[in-house]
Amino acid sequence: MRPLSILAALAAGMLPVLGSHAASAGERQPFEVVKGWEVERTVGDTSANPCLMTHAYEDEDDNNAANAVVFALRGSSAALVLVYQGWRFDKEEPIKVPLFLDKKPIRVKTTWIGDGKTLRTQLPDTVVPDMLAAKTVILRFEDSDADFRIPNFAAGYEALRRCDATPATATAPQPSQPGTAALQALPAQPTAPAQPPTPSQQRIAAYVVGLSVQRVLKECDVTSTGKQRTAVDARMAALQPEMAPLEAQLRSELKRNGETCPPADKQADFQEILRKMIELSPEDFVAALEKQPAAENAAKAAPDSKL
Repeated sequence: MRPLSILAALAAGMLPVLGSHAASAGERQPFEVVKGWEVERTVGDTSANPCLMTHAYEDEDDNNAANAVVFALRGSSAALVLVYQGWRFDKEEPIKVPLFLDKKPIRVKTTWIGDGKTLRTQLPDTVVPDMLAAKTVILRFEDSDADFRIPNFAAGYEALRRCDATPATATAPQPSQPGTAALQALPAQPTAPAQPPTPSQQRIAAYVVGLSVQRVLKECDVTSTGKQRTAVDARMAALQPEMAPLEAQLRSELKRNGETCPPADKQADFQEILRKMIELSPEDFVAALEKQPAAENAAKAAPDSKL
């Protein structure tokens, strides 16, 4: 099981379950990109630790499998999520597995929680000094090791602390790097109970389309790569926390409306939807889909330039 690597940015979507603050379902704002780590801040999170850091990469030794590590502080704890393209855990599956940083065993009692391609856990913040000195996070399964690279963790951690210390009004967002926006949504330190905000219509629409795309990739004979499927799962993992109250209703509506596979003459359309879902933010994705019918109708109504 040499590298049971992690799936990037894809992990951040699992961190919210480690905390109960309403802001955990909120949008993320880029703060800083430093030496391979993308630091983001949860919009509206007023806790002491509103930020997370993500390192995503492809493992050349594992057929370019997508990997990611997401880390955040939560008071006196540290939240850690690992994702690997090849994992297939049951939802909320408890996993007992030793943790090593390089060759050093980290002797803390913790249970990892599996969910699809991800494993997540919460550790005491006393593990931070060991992580600052390490280059690899290793989970030691019975049959092999799952190792995840964390190069320049110290530089990313310094940026994380700067982000946590920066007042929300002073945050200066930077453009997201292509592909890294796929990792989103982590836990914030619990404060007063609050109801999560209702997602916007655009984000709901993006999630509904994403549910259909996931089903087609799983059940239909369509062309796709492992990297594309991983990116779609990451997008959905990022949206799922805020959609949780609506998910049963959305899935029921989709099923009621019928579930089919794209016919041969619509394969190109599906590939374009797949591409846009991976490359664009939920809002831009829905906006692009809304423009498409108008553009097609305009093209049909326009005079033939060849006449």
